[in-house]
Amino acid sequence: MHNRTKWRGLLGWRKLTLGTLIVGVGTGAFFLGRNGALSQATATPPAAAVQEPPPSPPPAPPPSPEYTRNVVAYIYGTVPITREELGEYLIARLGAERLEPLVNKRIIEYHCQRQGITVSPAEIEADLAETLASLKVDLKTFVNQILKARGKTLYEWKEDVIRPKLLMHKLCRDRVRVEEEDILKGFEAYYGEKVKVQMILWPKEEHHIALKMWDEIRKDEKAFDRAARSQASAQLARVGGMIDPFGRYTTGSPELEKVAFSLEPGEVSPIIGTKEGYVVIKLLERIPPNKAVKLDEVRAKLEKEVIEKKTQMLIPEVFAELKKQADPRLLLKRYESQEDLEREVQRELQSAVPGAPEPRK
Repeated sequence: MHNRTKWRGLLGWRKLTLGTLIVGVGTGAFFLGRNGALSQATATPPAAAVQEPPPSPPPAPPPSPEYTRNVVAYIYGTVPITREELGEYLIARLGAERLEPLVNKRIIEYHCQRQGITVSPAEIEADLAETLASLKVDLKTFVNQILKARGKTLYEWKEDVIRPKLLMHKLCRDRVRVEEEDILKGFEAYYGEKVKVQMILWPKEEHHIALKMWDEIRKDEKAFDRAARSQASAQLARVGGMIDPFGRYTTGSPELEKVAFSLEPGEVSPIIGTKEGYVVIKLLERIPPNKAVKLDEVRAKLEKEVIEKKTQMLIPEVFAELKKQADPRLLLKRYESQEDLEREVQRELQSAVPGAPEPRK
């Protein structure tokens, strides 16, 4: 469970929210939090970060003879199947699904090429090694259990995930700066006071149930424990609502942290609204700050993490601006169901063949 949680965090640019907190990640690193963990004004706005729209690229060259004539298979000994045939076969079946990721990748590569930004094979391998180390798995396990479950090959992971990520990271890296406030918040998150709580989480649609139960569970310790063990979240229910100790600026929920640090041991909180649902916590223990660590001793580490987090925060904003400039038009259509495909075929027939039946609604 712990490794799977870390994997989800990696795919989500390592953001920690209440949803990951409740399955045992705990305080983690301060830069994983949201909503105020970092000062927002220091990341360059995307409009300023991106230069003027690039000139129109040259027209695409015609297919090479190698593409149209190279053979990828034979049947009956001498009948060839060409690279072009394979390409058209895959486009017909997967083209619409894979087109947008390809377009996004080309937008990033095109802009970075104009800026002289490149990523070497060694950098890709280093990023992969860092991922394996963070997940505590070897390459074989990563490929067979993690990538395979997501329908990706190692080649796709390197070229479609790592390379664009590193290109965007380099593009955005020099546009962020570290504020002293960020360093102080990071130090507080890592080495400041922490709280250990027992949590009950109700889905958003069960607010009325939380209201009915709250008065009983805040007065009766056994009732609180029963509710914690039978709550809707299976992960929380398995551990009786116990979560790892956490500090300030780590959960992504300032209101939850404010309430948690205002409680006395044994005290039950009011109902707290979060993005994941409605929460009630009981404070079990306060953990004093680690006074053995001095700010100057860890300043460089905290600064590095602030830069990393702010860069990650800036990436989607800058890419949105790049995409707006590129103005992509996807001409391959993607059908969500067989009915969608049939309706489209009927529309084409209606426009091409007089008297064809009207598309079904």
